[in-house]
Amino acid sequence: MTNKKQIFIRLGIFLLLSFGMTFAMFFIYILTSGWTINSSWYGVISSAAMFCPAIANILTRLITKEGFSGSLFVMKFKGNIRYIAFALIFSVVCSIITALCTCIFLLPSGSLEKMTRNIDIPVFLSTILYVTALSIISMLPGFGEEFGWRGYLTPKLEKLMPFPAAIVISGIIWGLWHAPIVACGHNFGTNYAGFPWLGIILMCISCIGFGLYLTALTRITGSVLTASIAHISINNIIGATSGAMLMSVDGYESISEKLSSGIEYPLLTMIVLFVMSITAGMVLLIIKKRKTKNTVSDNSKVKE
Repeated sequence: MTNKKQIFIRLGIFLLLSFGMTFAMFFIYILTSGWTINSSWYGVISSAAMFCPAIANILTRLITKEGFSGSLFVMKFKGNIRYIAFALIFSVVCSIITALCTCIFLLPSGSLEKMTRNIDIPVFLSTILYVTALSIISMLPGFGEEFGWRGYLTPKLEKLMPFPAAIVISGIIWGLWHAPIVACGHNFGTNYAGFPWLGIILMCISCIGFGLYLTALTRITGSVLTASIAHISINNIIGATSGAMLMSVDGYESISEKLSSGIEYPLLTMIVLFVMSITAGMVLLIIKKRKTKNTVSDNSKVKE
């Protein structure tokens, strides 16, 4: 049985590699391009960084001779298609709620009525289909993170502490890992009080909620690949589909600059995602618990 000292050592190596590779890439990027996301190299660097946790997982297992048993690198289609569909629908619902809340809380009075009256349904549906297909095809970057965070970090923390604490700690670690891109203006922009520290704190909070949801998906399907699809679908769908809805508001062009220049819109998006992730994660964990209970009960009957 692996003792706690071994787990701490393995976690230390994993975190050193994950943060070391990511921060080293961004250090070079910032030296050459500055603290900005408006560089042709930003997309390359941020995409490459997403693979660092997966690489760290692999290297840690090789360095410590742990092996790959229990790595969750498997796709179990039987019985899991419903959860992949759930993950994709979840992202669309998050997008719709984000757009509705934006109209209610951030846009001028009457914007919600204008959006529901003017929305181009064919364009909206085609946008959903396009980004959903894109999310399934381009799940590799999501796997880069999920194989590290849900495939290594969270399971190791669960051996050291209760599940709720593991989710909180893993979320904070995941949020801190995002510090370079938050400091460059990704997610929350740069025009807010407390930049970039407030943004990093908000990212940690967001990662706790989203991490619970992704961990629950991983648990119920027994695979990080399902969580990878869920992860990348949020990245792709929430902005595209909510944007397709908001563009139906009269005068959106003049309002969009205001939305993109402050922290209000990304903060509202974060709140929606956090609340829905916590809710969905709890529901999935309850379903998982019932499935496990039923399996144990069935096995007991067979033995009898």
